Amino acid sequence: MENKIGLVIKNLRKEKGISQEALAQAMGVSVQAVSKWETQCSYPDILLIPQIAEFFGVSIDYLFTEREYNATAASLPDDDVLRIVQYKGNQMLTKNTYDADVRIRLKIDKETFPNNTTVNVEIWGSADIEGDVNGNVSADDSVTCGNVGGGVNAGDCVNCGNVGGSVSAGEEVNCGNVGGDVRADEDVNCGDIDGSVSAGGDITCKDIRGDVQKCEGDISCQEIKGNVNCKGDIYYE
Repeated sequence: MENKIGLVIKNLRKEKGISQEALAQAMGVSVQAVSKWETQCSYPDILLIPQIAEFFGVSIDYLFTEREYNATAASLPDDDVLRIVQYKGNQMLTKNTYDADVRIRLKIDKETFPNNTTVNVEIWGSADIEGDVNGNVSADDSVTCGNVGGGVNAGDCVNCGNVGGSVSAGEEVNCGNVGGDVRADEDVNCGDIDGSVSAGGDITCKDIRGDVQKCEGDISCQEIKGNVNCKGDIYYE
């Protein structure tokens, strides 16, 4: 039988950013014992399994299967750790321990979510998304991701690839082409914009196919097909 627990422990240790020595010290074993676990030469003592699971903040199921089958309060240690876990069904995709200085990353890939699967993302905080989203993205804070098939609504900055719908941001917008309108309280830096634009700062883009309803700074672009309301200068490249 494959010693999967050794590989799981190795991955968890690397995710946590600790050495084999640190793990060995926490478990009260030798570094050689940890090395043998991770190289699949031996198994941890059965009495250590709950201790290892608690140390990494996962369930015992996860150590053996790399899946969290029962993410209930009973399967987690009774402590003050705030855990953030992303699931698709009963399959864990990512997990984090809350740190005010670290943005929470989400994993959305084609293997887990095929192209015909609509995924809408709503975050009460910052959304740092690994991959593309074919639905909408909404966050109270900033949004960083690849391409977005729908729209993006953020209380802070937006940093994305192409966006199929509209973009609204409490601060800057930095993205590729936008299929809808763009609203930003600060600067806008995009490719082509199919809709109208409103910015509290400068606008830098290729073509604007709608109106510039408001620009508190300068505009630098190739062409504007609609009407322009701009307090600054307009530079056509």
